[in-house]
Amino acid sequence: MAKVTDVRIRKSYDEESKVKAIVSATLDDAYVVHGIKVLKSDEGYYIAMPSKKLKEGDFKDIFHPISTESRQTLQKEILELFEIESAKVTQEV
Repeated sequence: MAKVTDVRIRKSYDEESKVKAIVSATLDDAYVVHGIKVLKSDEGYYIAMPSKKLKEGDFKDIFHPISTESRQTLQKEILELFEIESAKVTQEV
């Protein structure tokens, strides 16, 4: 299973937005996935995979984990690093 080795916040959104950030995640210091959305619901933060809009108007993920376990691990690691990076950005302001 790939390990998330870096998370970069590409765009942050305000408190009113459900989308809190768009991030890029580096996997195993070898691959980068751009366009992962960090969203907030009443239950907490979660991620949405990058997707593209089809001609029919539907969206299709262009990257996604194969198993539930892989998705949970990816989400946990991204959110942990997102929180660290968010704290750094907040301190700089």
